[in-house]
Amino acid sequence: MRTGFWLLLFSLGLPAQASLLDSLNSNDAEFLPVEQAFPVTTNASPGVVSAEWQSVDGYYLYQHRIYLKQNKQRIDPVSWSKDGKEKYDEAFGDIIAYYGDLTVTFDTRELTPGAATLHYQGCADAGLCYPPQTLAVEVIESSAIQETSPASNATPANSTTSWFEGRSTLAVLGIFFLLGLGLTFTPCVLPMVPILTSVVLGGGNTPPARGFWLSFVYVTGMAITYAAAGLAVGLLGAGANVQALMQSPPVLIGFAVLFLVLSLAMFGVYELQLPSGLRNRLNNISQKQNGGNAVSVFIIGVLSALVVSPCVSAPLAGALAYLSTTGDAFAGALALLALGFGMGTPLIVLGTTGATVLPKAGAWMNRIKYLFGFMLVGVAIWLVSRLLPGPLVLALWGALAVAVGIVAGALSSPTESAQRWLKTPALMIFIYGVVAIAGALQGNSDLLNPIGESTHSESEAPFVKTTSIAEINTLITESQQPVMVDLYADWCISCKVIDEEIFAQEDAQLALRHLLWVQLDLTDNTEEHKAFMNTHGVFGPPTVLFFEAGSDNSQGRIIGERRKSEFVQEALGIIPAP
Repeated sequence: MRTGFWLLLFSLGLPAQASLLDSLNSNDAEFLPVEQAFPVTTNASPGVVSAEWQSVDGYYLYQHRIYLKQNKQRIDPVSWSKDGKEKYDEAFGDIIAYYGDLTVTFDTRELTPGAATLHYQGCADAGLCYPPQTLAVEVIESSAIQETSPASNATPANSTTSWFEGRSTLAVLGIFFLLGLGLTFTPCVLPMVPILTSVVLGGGNTPPARGFWLSFVYVTGMAITYAAAGLAVGLLGAGANVQALMQSPPVLIGFAVLFLVLSLAMFGVYELQLPSGLRNRLNNISQKQNGGNAVSVFIIGVLSALVVSPCVSAPLAGALAYLSTTGDAFAGALALLALGFGMGTPLIVLGTTGATVLPKAGAWMNRIKYLFGFMLVGVAIWLVSRLLPGPLVLALWGALAVAVGIVAGALSSPTESAQRWLKTPALMIFIYGVVAIAGALQGNSDLLNPIGESTHSESEAPFVKTTSIAEINTLITESQQPVMVDLYADWCISCKVIDEEIFAQEDAQLALRHLLWVQLDLTDNTEEHKAFMNTHGVFGPPTVLFFEAGSDNSQGRIIGERRKSEFVQEALGIIPAP
């Protein structure tokens, strides 16, 4: 049982820390205008709008950024001409990208005849993210189709989406069950097993029949909670953006603290169990009526599902994304109910077998508990890593590695063969932790290369930040010093890399101190923003423009990512320091 709580907890959130865009190392890289990179044609017929792209090699479209909109109503494609490629995106999480030719079809029967807008967005592999694009399309009256094709309404809007394409409802439920079964064994869940066992089963010798019943009730509470989530997402649609909500700073910080508190139970700081008064009360009830504490166990299952909600793994996020576009709330509820029972099946097995399966307590099990505790600490660090400076995150991981190494026996003399076997990996982990801390003290933040290129101290980039084109133009034309304009957007991954690795570095700020630093936020991509980019021949961020004092004619530009030294050298080549 307790295992289920933690299995869930960790299954919902594995850190995926991969970068989507390759660094742009060539100084003379050229990018196509967006209309050449993603040539698109549209076609409208009664009840249907289709769009066809022929993206140039090296350029790709985001699946989740392709949709049709009329006023506030959003319509997602009902069919895709091919499967996309899975990628991890630091801004959007796990996404599907489409290269080359792509045709999508929209069911417009729910829209009002007249004008609508096609939305799409793409990026270049070399590092340039284009702003979101829009294209006017016409919605044609579809009453005739609605009268002659009633059967088509029975098909969920996204029954052909991704790898669920063409599968029956029963097959989709089976897929979700297997998905849940797989999530049970992820690192986010396993450390929660001993905690869940203590809370639900009480850590004692529970008879198999009673263990099965309690485990089943717990898993049912957990599964119904997921079913409610599936129902909500099915009703609210893609606009709900549940994943974005669960990644907000207050939620991340709150659950990071919770994971830290839970880790303390693994280190023996306190014993995690129900209050003694409540335990005694439940025992008295259960003695009078078989299964009398089922309600409490059910509630624990519900709470466990809620606790793990911000720790959302890529597969679950993809499942929610699929359900949000089906428009079928009932199917969404059933799918996540199946996922919940899939996750809970191993928990039911463990709850039934209980003491016969779990290892006996002892020094060895204490070490395992400590390692579970460290895993919980690792989840807490990962949750807040995107909110903290890179060097601080590296230092936290280093400290965790040092602690793991010490507990695993890096600094102790092995007395048994098992301890001798652990000595080498424990020592390697310990050494890595020391190196990571040393690298963090030097200002580095790369987990894979903690003592690589040494960097100077970080400080906030001295940008004048604005979203106003009028303010930008005034700053450029009235400045008494040359101006560097950084084009930035929240959806631009490379922009954030440049911010952290170049603009936040004090040595880069010192080398370019003769420039006025201005940052134009293009996140909303307004008509004024588009006009500014057209005027200066810019396709999108990340792009940095350079202007001489008092002149609105750009003297040069840097497009895409660079190493810090390359960026500074190139910038000084455009406007040398006096």
